[in-house]
Amino acid sequence: MTLEPEDYIEPHCPLGEKCSCAGVHAHRKGTCSDPLPLEKIIEESDRFFNAGEAEKVGEHLRFWLNEARKRTDRRGELSILSELMGHYRMNNDPERGLESVDSGLALLKELDLSGTLSAGTILLNAATALQSFGHVDRALSLYAESARIYERHLDPGDWRFAGLFNNMAAAYCEKKEFKLAEKCYLRALEVLQTCRNIMDAAVTCLNLAQLYRSWNNDTLLIDGMIDCAMACFDDPAAPRDGYYAHTCCKCASGFGALGRSELEKELKSRAEEYYARH
Repeated sequence: MTLEPEDYIEPHCPLGEKCSCAGVHAHRKGTCSDPLPLEKIIEESDRFFNAGEAEKVGEHLRFWLNEARKRTDRRGELSILSELMGHYRMNNDPERGLESVDSGLALLKELDLSGTLSAGTILLNAATALQSFGHVDRALSLYAESARIYERHLDPGDWRFAGLFNNMAAAYCEKKEFKLAEKCYLRALEVLQTCRNIMDAAVTCLNLAQLYRSWNNDTLLIDGMIDCAMACFDDPAAPRDGYYAHTCCKCASGFGALGRSELEKELKSRAEEYYARH
């Protein structure tokens, strides 16, 4: 039920729009005279992903990882490694996933990018992968480092904090550190509400309801968060688009697990109605 980065972040070059792939910053460590065409690489990766061709995503990214190494484009290599972290996480490939994390973190240090906003994003990707492979303590350490970087570079209401704190909360839940998890979820919810990201706010509310059930089974808190989540789905400002239908599907079973089968059926019905029209 946890909100994952692929639910709210489109794949992108973690080194920013003006990284080595744009042929700039040639004086910076890790750039080369023949950098990867990262924008086109990510577009092609998106195309495979959206077509449900996960195997082709992996083949595509591994090809360009090797190409980056041939060209000695170290910054391009780091960008591809960051994408692979997410790919291996989503496809439950811990062996290659952990290898991509270790290689990416080593390269991040080698390129002397520590403390940059790009580093914060790469650390978040690495932490999310580590968490999915059961390395929760190591993930929490990287989440904390990413948070420190984001706090130095970003406005407190920046949308990127939502993903960071949602994932931190899930890690704390795994360790049964529910108070810390609650704090992170509430921080994420505050950001999402400020940004008017209605659907992701719904997911976070539902995550909080599940947290309270596991923590203290406080029915008032649980019901309050269920009502908050459903209010997001009923909000007239929420676009009834593909992401709305996707989130209905994602959350329906969560409502059912909390004993609200009528809401589970309602959300499944809304998703089915959308897909029937498109």
